[in-house]
Amino acid sequence: MGTIHRVAFCPHCSNRAPQRLIHTHEYLGQGYSMDGSVDNGIPCTYYVAVCETCNEIFLYNAFINLVEDKDFHRTDLVWPDPGVLHQSVPKAIAECYVEAARINLAPNAFAVQIRRALEALCDDRSAKKGALQLRLQDLVSRGEVPPVLAEMTYVLRLLGNIGAHAADQSIKPGHVLAIDDFFRVIIEYVYVAPSKLKEFRDRHKGFVTKKDTSSDD
Repeated sequence: MGTIHRVAFCPHCSNRAPQRLIHTHEYLGQGYSMDGSVDNGIPCTYYVAVCETCNEIFLYNAFINLVEDKDFHRTDLVWPDPGVLHQSVPKAIAECYVEAARINLAPNAFAVQIRRALEALCDDRSAKKGALQLRLQDLVSRGEVPPVLAEMTYVLRLLGNIGAHAADQSIKPGHVLAIDDFFRVIIEYVYVAPSKLKEFRDRHKGFVTKKDTSSDD
């Protein structure tokens, strides 16, 4: 079989470029059934590919669904982060973040796009109309965002303003990681953690109740 390629977006260099498969590794993964029992014999495969534009690597995974090497484009990107938020995040916010992830090599544009994502968050949480600063303060006053995360939203808004307007300042590549981390922590608190808790309660009804009736030993 000849060299196997796929064409896809590269989070490393922000290009849509050919990716060449260079290695596969089969292993037995671990899964869980609805009753909580463990299955340690699930056939899985890792695929290592290299971007033919920047020469960086990717790690893909096929969990349960066995695919041939030539079909590795059907697998899931494990590393680097593909820039896809949890399914609980509203579409408008998720789309802003995907766009941001595609321009992470342009720090000013990345900061502006994350600021847009904050605006979409305010829209989704029905924050009162007005400047973004006031809208975020409204979410804090209502308890939607706790104080420590409120400071993160302040930093993100400020950096977004610098990216969009400042003539004597600019966002640096080193800022991008902090911007990304801060935004994802906020999203985790507002959307992802509540969604995961609800999913757990729905899946294990009666196992954990909202009211704690247990007593400590």
